[in-house]
Amino acid sequence: MNKKRLFAPGPVEVPAAVLKAMAEPVIHHRTDEFKELFAKTKVKLAKVFCVDDEVIILSASGSAAFEAGFLATVPKNSKVLAINAGKFGERWAELARKYGYKLIEMKITWGKTLNFEELRNILKLHPDIKAVMTTHSETSTGVLHDVKTIAQITRQEIPTALLIVDAVSSLAAAELRPQEWALDVVSAGSQKGLMLPPGLAFVWLSERAWASDINLNPSFYLDIRKERIAQQKNSTAYTSPVNLIYALNASLDIILEQGLEKIWQNRASYTEAILQSAEAMGCTRFAQRVSPAVAALRTPSGILAADLVAAFAKRGLRIAGGQDHVKEFLFRPAVLGFGDKYDVIIVVAVLEEVLRELGQDIPYAKAVAIAMEILE
Repeated sequence: MNKKRLFAPGPVEVPAAVLKAMAEPVIHHRTDEFKELFAKTKVKLAKVFCVDDEVIILSASGSAAFEAGFLATVPKNSKVLAINAGKFGERWAELARKYGYKLIEMKITWGKTLNFEELRNILKLHPDIKAVMTTHSETSTGVLHDVKTIAQITRQEIPTALLIVDAVSSLAAAELRPQEWALDVVSAGSQKGLMLPPGLAFVWLSERAWASDINLNPSFYLDIRKERIAQQKNSTAYTSPVNLIYALNASLDIILEQGLEKIWQNRASYTEAILQSAEAMGCTRFAQRVSPAVAALRTPSGILAADLVAAFAKRGLRIAGGQDHVKEFLFRPAVLGFGDKYDVIIVVAVLEEVLRELGQDIPYAKAVAIAMEILE
């Protein structure tokens, strides 16, 4: 029986110290003991978000955090722009459509990043846009969008428009500076760069986003203005996921001890090592601008992604395949959670073995040597 290893862009491998923290005895969430835990965890979380004010913690998924931030800041029936460059950009467009917003979609070919002049022209054509929605790291395609420049263009063309960013797979994986870059709403989830199990979501709002004049939020549970009142008192509006907060506190200690900039560098080198090694074996990188969170790759001609993913699973390694129209050829390994350069070597070595099994003529260990050279 093979050891099970997670090399997907979420959920991810979780450090032993974090799993141990989850095993702490359950405490009541309306006690001073929990308030003390929650208070120190919030301070550390703000440091990882690179902000100097509060980040709201929700018992939910990253998608819920995005929805909560959107509903808390964008007036009903207003016009919004969704940058749709993958499965999650598509999801945020559908969110706006479902709530009855006047939706403008900027559709981009999967694997590509947006054209800034096209964005500028859309904003000029629709000066009444109230919010721009985008992913930072588009997990479905492996693309890292330049949200800093997107924010600059948005500010120049429509100074009052909010920029709402999905950072679910980029937080603690790619450089992200919400305040410095003048972002307005940033959402994330626990099961990726933060090295936690699924179950927690996070959303940060700029001062002007909190000050936005909106109509009544149509959500009862995802009302982060109500949640903010509770969390300013180191409590939560609803039942707190106590043991996940223990785990979050432990994972933040690991991240801050290592240092965010070092983590950003490591994630980028891990992904680049996988990409270059895979290219030496006949695969092709898919993303025009690579996200450190995931290595998105086309299979060599004649090899189906589903067969490759299944061959990895047979060996105990779980990687991700593609979605929708890229499902036939796209596969997406990642060393996003608790991992190091030796995990990269494992991914590359298994990819070599799998491709050889599926009929690819590959010299032994050539790809591993490429990965080792990049990592060293």
